[in-house]
This record gives sequence, C-alpha cells and structure tokens, in this order.
Amino acid sequence: MQLAAPARLSQQLAALQRSVTAAQRRGVSAGRRGGLQICASINPNAERALMGEDFGARDPTAGELGSNFGDKVLGNYNTEHIIKPPDAMGEIVGLKNKKCVACEGGIEALSESEINRLQKQCAGWRLGKNAAGHDCISHEWKVRNFTAGLDLFQRIAVIAEEEGHHPDLHLTGYNTVVAEMTTHAAKGLTENDFIMAAKINEIEVSDLLPKRKPKFWA
Repeated sequence: MQLAAPARLSQQLAALQRSVTAAQRRGVSAGRRGGLQICASINPNAERALMGEDFGARDPTAGELGSNFGDKVLGNYNTEHIIKPPDAMGEIVGLKNKKCVACEGGIEALSESEINRLQKQCAGWRLGKNAAGHDCISHEWKVRNFTAGLDLFQRIAVIAEEEGHHPDLHLTGYNTVVAEMTTHAAKGLTENDFIMAAKINEIEVSDLLPKRKPKFWA
C-alpha cells in the first residue's frame, strides 16, 4: 500500500487524533500501539494510511504451531530482524531530512533517553563504545569483495563531505565494512551522528552485496 504524502499524512494524523478524542468522550475503550493512540471506534483505514498495510508482525496461530512449520523455515538462527519505520513517517520527523551542524568545543553529548529516541529512526545501527570508551553507533555490511568495500567507503564519503561530519570506517577480512559514528568534540553521541546514520541508510548498496544462492526444498 502506498503511503500518503507528508502534508496529507499530517492531516490524517490530526483526524485520527480527533477521532480518538471524540471516542473517549463517548466512553469508547482506547489503547496504545507504539507511540500511537488507537480506539475501537475509529476508521481502520485511517490507521492503515498512517502506518502502512503490514506494519509489525503477528503471533503464529494454533494450526501453524501444530504443523511444526518452524522446523521447515529457511534461514539462519542468528538472523537479525529489523523493523524499519514507514517511509512517510521519516518524511515528517526523519533525521535524513536534517543537516549536520558544526560542532564546537564544549558541546554536550546526548542523554540516554535522547539516544534511545533517535536510534529508533536508524534501523540497523547498534549502540556501543568506541576504542576511547565513548558512546557510538555502528553499522556492519558484508560486501561482495574487497573492491566493493572500497566502493562503499566512497559512497559514504560523499555524504560525509556534504554534511561535514565523518564516520570512522573499517574494512576487515577483505569484505566486512563497519561505519562507526560518534562526536569526538562531545566525547559521545550528538544528533549529528544519527543524522549521518539515517543518511547512510539511504545509500544504495544492493549491487555491492554478495549474490545469494537460491535455496530449494528437499
């Protein structure tokens, strides 16, 4: 389902909130889904228009559990599952639309609550500590070969130069690329790091990744 444009999405969000308020006045039960308040009497099309058709996941049914379908699933036990926010949400509150600001000495690092809030907009980036022991976020890619790793370096470098904020880049084992973001002047994370992470997530990398071999049922 195609999500609405930002202006229309804002109108739908306002209409959705009005529906919630009106329903509460009538005593209709309400609940929360993530950061969005919902209630039983609102038009479900409004919520789908805002969040997308298939946002999130469901629990398996009793029939599915009884079929032992999990024993037949193709994949790896350690696959990391990432829920990416709908693109239209990013157009309203997205870091990718912001610009990095110049960092001066004395700038303060973000608090833990601010880090957790911004990290939700940067799918695939993990919070950790850098070699100096400061908070950082990092992303890892397994690329096709050494040359593909250098190509990814260059694509990231273009954005870094445009924003004036540079990640630490590492290429190990000939095909593992890691980008690490932190603000050295703050000795920790600032909004600039998350802006860069969001922009790096927009880079096209499919041509740099290893080609997957097709799997077949036995």
